[in-house]
Amino acid sequence: MQFEQPLWLLMFLLVTLSLFLYWKRMGSTTEEWVLLSLRSLLFICLIFALAGLQIVTPVTELSTVFVVDQSDSQKNQSDEMKKYIQDALGSSEPEDEFGIVTIGADANVERNLRQYEKQKVAFLAETDGTATDLASGLSVAGSLLDSTRRSRVVLLTDGNETTHDAVARAEELARQGITVDVKGFQPDSQQDAAITSFSVPDKVYTGETASLELNIESNTEMKARVRIYGGNEQIIDKQVQLEAGVNRFTFDDQISESGFKEYKAEVNASTDTTAENNEAYGISISKGTPRILVVEGEEGEGDNAVAALDSTDLFVKQITPELLPTSLTGLAEYQSIIFANVSGSQVSEDQMTMIESAVRDFGTGFIMTGGKNSFGLGGYFKTPIEKILPVDMDVKGKKEIPSLGMVMVLDRSGSMSGYKLEIAKEAAARSVELLRERDTFGFIAFDDQPWEIIETKPITDKKKVIDKVTGVSAGGGTEIFSSLSLAYERLSPLELKRKHIILLTDGQASNQPNYEGMMQASENSDITLSTVAIGSDADRNLLEDLAEYGEGRFYNVTDASTIPSILARETALTTRTYIEDNPFFPVVTGNELQPYVEAGVPRMNTYIATTPKGRASVLLQSEKEDPVLAKWQYGLGKTIAWTSDLTGEWSGSWPSWKQWSPFWNNIVTSTLPQFEGDTFELTSTKQGEQASVSISSNVDEGGDVSGKIVDSAGNKVPSQFHITAPGEYELSFKGETGVYFAQVEQRENGEVSDAYQSGFVLPYNDEYRPAELDQKKIEAIAKAGNGRVLSDSDDVFLRNIPIGYERQSIWKYLLLLTLILFIADIALRRFGLIKVNWKSRMSRRDHAQTKENTVRFERLKSASKTNTTKKTFSKVDPPKEVVEKKAKSPTKEEKTNNTDRMTRLLNAKNKRK
Repeated sequence: MQFEQPLWLLMFLLVTLSLFLYWKRMGSTTEEWVLLSLRSLLFICLIFALAGLQIVTPVTELSTVFVVDQSDSQKNQSDEMKKYIQDALGSSEPEDEFGIVTIGADANVERNLRQYEKQKVAFLAETDGTATDLASGLSVAGSLLDSTRRSRVVLLTDGNETTHDAVARAEELARQGITVDVKGFQPDSQQDAAITSFSVPDKVYTGETASLELNIESNTEMKARVRIYGGNEQIIDKQVQLEAGVNRFTFDDQISESGFKEYKAEVNASTDTTAENNEAYGISISKGTPRILVVEGEEGEGDNAVAALDSTDLFVKQITPELLPTSLTGLAEYQSIIFANVSGSQVSEDQMTMIESAVRDFGTGFIMTGGKNSFGLGGYFKTPIEKILPVDMDVKGKKEIPSLGMVMVLDRSGSMSGYKLEIAKEAAARSVELLRERDTFGFIAFDDQPWEIIETKPITDKKKVIDKVTGVSAGGGTEIFSSLSLAYERLSPLELKRKHIILLTDGQASNQPNYEGMMQASENSDITLSTVAIGSDADRNLLEDLAEYGEGRFYNVTDASTIPSILARETALTTRTYIEDNPFFPVVTGNELQPYVEAGVPRMNTYIATTPKGRASVLLQSEKEDPVLAKWQYGLGKTIAWTSDLTGEWSGSWPSWKQWSPFWNNIVTSTLPQFEGDTFELTSTKQGEQASVSISSNVDEGGDVSGKIVDSAGNKVPSQFHITAPGEYELSFKGETGVYFAQVEQRENGEVSDAYQSGFVLPYNDEYRPAELDQKKIEAIAKAGNGRVLSDSDDVFLRNIPIGYERQSIWKYLLLLTLILFIADIALRRFGLIKVNWKSRMSRRDHAQTKENTVRFERLKSASKTNTTKKTFSKVDPPKEVVEKKAKSPTKEEKTNNTDRMTRLLNAKNKRK
């Protein structure tokens, strides 16, 4: 037995003194001696409970947990590790227990501690093999073991950990009395060629030659092909001979454009077995002439803007929407972007999100010009593009159709399930938001039959309508005709100014009924129909014909993310009149344009109606006070809305105006990034999956500094921003392999005073780097854990660990006994000692019996006298001798004899009872 807090035992000195003083003044009665005994026992139990009395019993059985490295570099050793554990269990004792923990990037308990039952060892848990976290495996094993028993951890690994510190964790286990043994296993030895480093210059200038250095490590001789991409172009494609070891290559890239440039290196070999280490990334920024990207909805739409910029030093590139960059790095090559009459259906949702990030986070400028496919007519309602522009696409009450009826017919067949159906429902919900409460709306979903989700009638509760639309689920086949007929049937009898149906499907009709006859019937002649073909399996010919019959528009969708823009465009065209085509002279509303308009402005023919946002600056407006030219700042970037076109069809004589070139030069240059960020420096590091970016400021100008991380798709990455020292900051986050951007802002009085953006790269996980058995790390872990480096012949269950002891605390029971004794003490002092013994008990019993016999004897005497009296009145007189004998009074001796006799008789009777 032992005590957890033995200092409490000193209380015995005070208790002994107290009991001694009580003994000195107590009497010699039995009750006082009993009280002394009770109190002595009470104090003993209480002090032992406070001291934490424990019953200690020796434990001879051994508890062992095998921690098995199942990362990708060791998975081919799984069978060897199973065999090793199985063989080791053969030397265990029946009472021994063992468990198994598998590790990779995480740790999983394969088997809890229990006795060996002769079963086969198996690794069944799903393990993330992209990293090796030996420390977590040791921690989990330690949590399974009881440090008070004979406990051992056996680590099976190649020693190449990629995160945390296994040596430090082994030391902690050793301090807890748990031994850590290590058995080394060689890493996977299959053929492998890995890019171990790819270096590109951080900063270059246009016209320079960038040196690209590539190191490839191979564990055997092999032929391979090296490819390097710069931006969206392949700049290197070369066949190389790899030798065993590190192979170094240097390539050149001529820098002709300014901005960010992303590089990607690849190595491919037919005998290579590990694909995860065959790619590497780099990013560089080049200084030079600002670059402007002009995206044309149709070829030639932006020619007049490009011509206006010819006299400047700006580099201008014209492309169609199909060539729009698909990465943030590609967009970051340009300092400003112009959308010339580009429809929202030509740009994916992801590309819109990246443009928003480029403007907000990198200060890239953005200009949208008008045309029949732009602004509200382009379907930009509720998109990231609308968010960055200074105008809203919705005209908010102006130019609205007096009465409108719209029915959406949506394919809910099984082939639409998943992303396509979800994005279609989201698009329908956006369209509902564009409608007014009084507009008539219906929604029909179909598979092999029509399902009228929303009855065709005026909208009274938009939220309820949207909830019903988004609640549609996928069904069975595809049957178009009956659903389309139902939509026409619902709209035909309604008295409305405009009636429109939108049909979305990704499948083929099961039959070919007379669509044209149904649609061109007299009662349906005022209903228009637009169709949307989703994916390559849709019956494009049929849907194109239906749109022609219905005098609507046909959309062939290859990217489902454009569906919201298509439906928004259709709803906008149906519900409003956006095009204002009455010629007018724009009104100058600000001083910024005064140098260009002193002699007046040309007449304009047409523009698209929009609504300016609250903080926007309107520089030109129509006679109806609609914005023609508006600008504002969004994040770090500036954006401009020009609601007329660039060709002259809408803008009239503006492109031939003598101030056209300086006017557009001013518009474009005003959107260029205004922050160079020279006061900041960034460096990045990575450990495991955790990356950190250190930020230092060269000049302490005060103000608030904030930072964030953005991935190559323009999405904000969750990160933590910390101030580590005056002028020193750190951003930490968890990221995968690829290119990222760090963006830092410095604000003074709520305004951005400086900003800086820099790209950096996270390489592939260290798990896939070429590596050999790390014998030094294995020995360090074993030493820290007071264990052994095991060989194949070593006994895993060797009993070289000191015998453990199991301790059971009994303080709760002692407290319970203390309470019982305390109650007994109170009862004794309250009620006194009850004196009970056998003799006194028998004396009381005999006294009661004698009293009872006396009563019975008196009763018998009384009865005897009564009988004597009755005999006196008898008719026959008794003999004289008898009368004389009875008349004589009994003597005292006779009375005593009679009493004794009666007592004996009664006692005998009672005994028989």
